[in-house]
Amino acid sequence: MVKPLERLAVSAPYAFGVYLAVSSGDPVYVGALFAFLMLSQRVAGPLMQMAQLINQYDEARTAVTIVGRLVNQPPEEGRSGHGVRVPLKGHIEFSGVTFKYKGAVSPALNSISFEIPLGTTLGVMGKSGSGKTTITRLLQRLHSDYGGLIKVDGVDVREYDVDHLRRNVGVVLQENFLFSGTIRENIAAAKPDATFDDVVRAARLAGAEEFIDKLPRGYETYIYEGSTNLSGGQRQRLAIARALIVDPPILILDEATSALDAESETIVNANISRIAQGRTLIIISHRLSSLTKADAILVLNRGVVNDIGRHEELLERNDIYSSLWYQQNTHLVPAGRTEKNFRSPTLVS
Repeated sequence: MVKPLERLAVSAPYAFGVYLAVSSGDPVYVGALFAFLMLSQRVAGPLMQMAQLINQYDEARTAVTIVGRLVNQPPEEGRSGHGVRVPLKGHIEFSGVTFKYKGAVSPALNSISFEIPLGTTLGVMGKSGSGKTTITRLLQRLHSDYGGLIKVDGVDVREYDVDHLRRNVGVVLQENFLFSGTIRENIAAAKPDATFDDVVRAARLAGAEEFIDKLPRGYETYIYEGSTNLSGGQRQRLAIARALIVDPPILILDEATSALDAESETIVNANISRIAQGRTLIIISHRLSSLTKADAILVLNRGVVNDIGRHEELLERNDIYSSLWYQQNTHLVPAGRTEKNFRSPTLVS
């Protein structure tokens, strides 16, 4: 905005002076034009600098205000330093838990109750919006305004120190970000003091060692920000290894294999039993092949527990589970039951 005004302030009088010089033919006007140009530059330069300083001041004030809002936010509830810090083992209980997101009409979870015994694997499936991811968010205490009780090892999660609780809960999402640095540095991001043996052990558990060993520099291979030089399956296996490096007693795989190709998914699924050994594992997936070996599968529907049981039991008695299973495995549809009976777009998670 300043530049056009400066040009207008100089060019308009200069154009008028040129008109006078041409129309009158007086050589004095030509000298006056040169004098005007010199003086205008002397005057306009400082004015331009002042205007730019005002703009820079406004930008700096806006930036300081934004940073101030961020820095002056009240600390997250549970970070007082006085919360429970006992070692976690992994026994989880949900008792009558109800939760609704702000602005939502219906609750995401409506009085759900279930229990995950220590060291077991729970699969979670359901329709889109049934509350699968909400369960894991409440378990990490990303929201505290819920009704009912969520206990880990018999202690309400709201009593735990937030940092201590989250250090003991490993989470792998569908989309994970890898930072610039070597593969070793990315895996050890959650545990900077990890030894090379710790990194290799985590990579082996996640099935990442298979492709790392084939890279020219192995664990010292450099990854660009966003990991554009790795495939989706490789990125996901590194994310799983990064979660396992701290050996969390509770591990959540939230659609962790949904974006993988068939080969990568097979590798991860083959390692699930080793990953689950000695820890409580929660697997959220709409690919039911990832859940078949779980100790129990929780079926959610519109925020309530529809059923819970093993794969074979749910195939026999639960319509939601069996419908999605036969959609994904049409070659296993029993005789007398047609594939069209299981086509329902609302069942896609």
